[in-house]
Amino acid sequence: MSDTQSSWYVVQTKPKQEARVEMNLRQAGIATLAPRIVEARQSRTGTVWFQPAPLFPNYLFARFDAEALLTKVRLTRGVQRVVGFGEYATPVHDSIIEVIRGRLGEDGLVRPMAVQRGDRVEIVDGPLHSLTGVFERHASSGERVVILLTAMGRAAQVEIGAVTIRAAIH
Repeated sequence: MSDTQSSWYVVQTKPKQEARVEMNLRQAGIATLAPRIVEARQSRTGTVWFQPAPLFPNYLFARFDAEALLTKVRLTRGVQRVVGFGEYATPVHDSIIEVIRGRLGEDGLVRPMAVQRGDRVEIVDGPLHSLTGVFERHASSGERVVILLTAMGRAAQVEIGAVTIRAAIH
């Protein structure tokens, strides 16, 4: 297959089938990108652990020649559909893939964006989920951060896990 004819496409997988689809497509000689992040999980007893999870649950990227391989990709075990309009798959621009690849660490996990004092952050997990605040500093352990939250007219410093925040979208 000529690389000039291939493009990146978004492949929607059946629930929790990202790894299966990635393996099946790679065995068929199709390049894939399934970025993963480290996600904090908490048990009912309060124990917290970290595990890799898909950055885009139920989706991955695949590079192939749609004219030649679209049907094969659609019929791959675990695939729900190739994202597009009607019967036509919609290609993803290479620059988007390069941005994602640029954020991947050597371990294949997406590195969190570096935040600096004064940056707005959003809490994405835990009891304070969806609140926004201002990043103050990293706590001594390095795995926790201190942010300034303002709620009900009062400001408070809160120390939370670093993996539970992300830069707020303006």
